[in-house]
Amino acid sequence: MPTRMCVCCRRKDEKSSFFRMAQRDKKYVFDKEMKIQARGFYVCKMKECIERLSKNKKYDIEIQCLIKMLENIKKNDIIDILKPMKNSDFFVFGIEENIYYIKKEKVKLVVIPRDINKKYIEEFLHLQKKYSINIIFIEKKKSLLNFLCEM
Repeated sequence: MPTRMCVCCRRKDEKSSFFRMAQRDKKYVFDKEMKIQARGFYVCKMKECIERLSKNKKYDIEIQCLIKMLENIKKNDIIDILKPMKNSDFFVFGIEENIYYIKKEKVKLVVIPRDINKKYIEEFLHLQKKYSINIIFIEKKKSLLNFLCEM
């Protein structure tokens, strides 16, 4: 498998471990899908490397591209934390699945976004009383990430 190298830290790894920047009209843009047919380079999916890239005078990169990469890192943090758990017998995704497994007494903790349908919130609160489960309400994705990192 071919490897790529980060222009900031010089780390080598597979293509999927990096963000790609491609040259367009003498500027570099974030090539999220890695499909732009143009000269480009790779940067690690780490905040530190993106910060170093923002200070690099060699590459003309607009701030919006850097922000998109940082937002992508935040999304990946949550996904990377949850992905291995999805196949566990002790981790359940989805409202209906959680309700089912609460009733089977397999779920003890439920993390719920505050903006779900009120009907479901009432259902979970009812189940909380009946089955003695813990419920944590999360306002924003950042709150979820902070909660998971504290565990």
